[in-house]
Amino acid sequence: MWGSWSFRLSALAAALTAGLALAQGAPLVSGPGVGLVTAKCGTCHDLTHIARSKLTRDEWTDNFENMVKRGMPRPSEDEQRIILDYLVNYYGPQPAPPAAPDTLAAAASGVTGIDPTQGIGRLLSAGGCTACHAVDKPLVGPAFDAVAARYRGDAAAMAKLSAKIRHGGAGVWGPTPMPPNAVLSDREVQAIVEWVLARN
Repeated sequence: MWGSWSFRLSALAAALTAGLALAQGAPLVSGPGVGLVTAKCGTCHDLTHIARSKLTRDEWTDNFENMVKRGMPRPSEDEQRIILDYLVNYYGPQPAPPAAPDTLAAAASGVTGIDPTQGIGRLLSAGGCTACHAVDKPLVGPAFDAVAARYRGDAAAMAKLSAKIRHGGAGVWGPTPMPPNAVLSDREVQAIVEWVLARN
């Protein structure tokens, strides 16, 4: 039931943003800062939590501080400004501006090493992967490079990592749980795992 609701919401968002949505399946309106918001908020919250909110800057700031208290690494002052500006502009009490390209995508790339507007980065962002993982450094979860190194030479790596993405789990990299992912299709999960395992 949830999967079909998420799909319908995603399709509506894609239609409304005329192809400017961050990635297929992402419900947030495309605009300056959407990549960074997705990277920072996409695992602690289903992004529909943001999409259905209409909060003031003070209320978004309170939500932001609550996320930090719950374990989100505190972004830099510039990143915080970008996040709050995006949230207030597109999900504040005033009418939102039209969808637009993410002209601040470099901010998200600086956190994760992944451009959320291009290639595999679009898929990783849409699936919420970049909320917890960066290319070469640990965030909430391990770096993609570390995952590739751990599973190098493991003939069952594709099946193991696909199952981890789909069903979640904890214990391999510490006690922090990885939530299950029902947003990505099987083909998208396979593409992500292939990309991770191909890293040197």
